[in-house]
Amino acid sequence: MWVTLNYMCWAILSLNFIWGLTRKIKKRVIDSMMISRLFYWLIVISQVVIGLRSFHRHPLLVGIGAIITLTIIALSETAYARKQEVNYTPRLLWFLVALSIISIGIQTTVNF
Repeated sequence: MWVTLNYMCWAILSLNFIWGLTRKIKKRVIDSMMISRLFYWLIVISQVVIGLRSFHRHPLLVGIGAIITLTIIALSETAYARKQEVNYTPRLLWFLVALSIISIGIQTTVNF
């Protein structure tokens, strides 16, 4: 259940990054940022539960996954702030998507 929730949240969050950071209207960017924050919490909660259950098998991967997840959260908040200030570059979006894929891969390795 937690693994499925985690994967669904990562998929929705990645799509939300793409949708929100490509919008021109500031209100749509803010809406996307609020949706992202909801899914951050769900991802963090599910990763903590999964990490507690599989820490004894993959302690290094659980730690790396947690650091990458926190990095994604910090970078996405930075990206949304820059988007609102018109200081935004599309490289940050692709970096976030790439980090999300890496995090999903690490989470897959931890789960199986």
